[in-house]
Amino acid sequence: MDARIYLISASYVSQSRFQALAEGLAAAAPSAAVAVRLEASGEGLWRALDDMTALGATRIELRPVGLPFSQSIEAWLPGAVGAWLARQTGTRPKVLLAEAPQADTSVLGHVARAEVPLTEVEPRPDGELGKGWNSPPPHRHHLLVCTGPRCHLKDAPDLLAALKAELGRMQLASDCLVTAAGCLFPCNNGPVIVHYPKGDWYRVRDLADVRSLVARVLCAGDVPQSLLIHQSGETHEFA
Repeated sequence: MDARIYLISASYVSQSRFQALAEGLAAAAPSAAVAVRLEASGEGLWRALDDMTALGATRIELRPVGLPFSQSIEAWLPGAVGAWLARQTGTRPKVLLAEAPQADTSVLGHVARAEVPLTEVEPRPDGELGKGWNSPPPHRHHLLVCTGPRCHLKDAPDLLAALKAELGRMQLASDCLVTAAGCLFPCNNGPVIVHYPKGDWYRVRDLADVRSLVARVLCAGDVPQSLLIHQSGETHEFA
């Protein structure tokens, strides 16, 4: 069975817009297909590969979507997929990575000449300012949660949702400002959550780690060494 996985790198796209795009791609694909986000939320690439393999896929094409597609992500993808392949037991599917769509000049031509609705923009004084965006909301804890592609591969978006749910369960949501961040740099130790104002960096891999962080860090004021990977003020690692 042939299959396709469309890879979308777009942190600020809403879930509803992503879902519409994913459904459109799957409907137009010549074989079984799904779309995954490489950042932010939803199923990660490794899980999508697991799912396609479980369905019986023996040949899987990975198709980047987006103009332009990130060069750094494109360079990273073969290693990320190779790591998944190395962990497979039994017969592995053949996985092929397509070039990004800007390699196809016909795609660029379609985009450049696309007939889409046009709306005239009127002058709007201070139109760039958002309502209620003058100061941060009240909080005692600021939690930065990495949702970049390397942590997303390890299910950071699921952990973000789990963190918010756990904060609600422990009645701490009003005390915490949770920010979904891009790459926070120590990718090999991810998924990463940073706690301020203390400046402690934690590796939070699953729901048990989420619950431990909330109970020990936010409730008890402890620093769980099993999760700690860095503290602000320490000497940086040099290349």
